[in-house]
Amino acid sequence: MTYQPENETVDDVSAAFDLLRDARRRGVLYALKRNGRTSVEELARRIAAWQSEDRDEVNPETVELSLIHSHLPKLREADAVEYDLESATVELAGRGDELDPLLECTREREPELFYAARTPNVRRPEVSQ
Repeated sequence: MTYQPENETVDDVSAAFDLLRDARRRGVLYALKRNGRTSVEELARRIAAWQSEDRDEVNPETVELSLIHSHLPKLREADAVEYDLESATVELAGRGDELDPLLECTREREPELFYAARTPNVRRPEVSQ
C-alpha cells in the first residue's frame, strides 16, 4: 500500500479503505493502538468475544487462523503492523498511524468493536479438573 496523506491519490485512498474494509483488521488496529504489542492469541480472543455478541459463539482458534493466514499478512504488507512469526506477536508499524483519521470515523460507528479492543486482557476461563 502506498498510502501517503500528504500526496494522496485515488489509488492510495482506495487501498486504505480496502485495508480497513474488514472488521477483524480494524479490530487488530484498535487493539494495538490501545494496548501496544499484543499476542495473536490475545487479538483472536478479543475479536471472537466481540463477534460472539452479534452472532452465535465464534471460536477464537478460527479467528486466530484467519488473522495468521489472511488479515495480519495484509496489514503487514501495507506496513500497518509488524508481525513476528516466532513470538506470535503483533505491533503497529510505520504506516499504522496514518490510518488514524479513517479509524476515527469507523470507531464511532462500531463502538462494540472499539470497546472490545479497550477492555483489559481477555482470558479464557480456567477449566477445573
